[in-house]
Amino acid sequence: MKRIIIIAVLACLSLFHAAAQVDSVFVKEAELDSTLYGKNIFSVISQREAGQGTVTIDQPGTLVSAMATHKTRNASKQINGYRVRIFFDNSRNARGVSEQVAGQFSALYPSMAVYREYENPYFKVTVGNFRTKADATRFLNAIKGQFPSGFIVRERITYPSF
Repeated sequence: MKRIIIIAVLACLSLFHAAAQVDSVFVKEAELDSTLYGKNIFSVISQREAGQGTVTIDQPGTLVSAMATHKTRNASKQINGYRVRIFFDNSRNARGVSEQVAGQFSALYPSMAVYREYENPYFKVTVGNFRTKADATRFLNAIKGQFPSGFIVRERITYPSF
């Protein structure tokens, strides 16, 4: 598994306080796996690990409320982005195989979006909602062993829920 370094800077925004201050800066290493997709970064870095210190995040209620409102308003929006196509075929058994591939992927990455569609004459299975091609490429490289025929496609994606 690849390791990523998450760098977080905790600061009080001037929108909510008269003077902006940086409380602390720290680096936390986390494993990149399917359980991180769709997670709130603040909950990930706040988790207590044996032998390490405790991270406490103090956010004003107005900031939490503003973020919730933002997510609600943008839930149905779509933006230009990228997905990874892991299956593309028009053979006689393509329908059944596409169902198997979608199920296999869902079992490995339960929190990742899976899109199975038929566009005459092809059955397709596409996964993810990536804002940048770099993010899609990183994910494609991570799954190449399990889905060697995968490739990146540009599509309209659902607005990220953060």
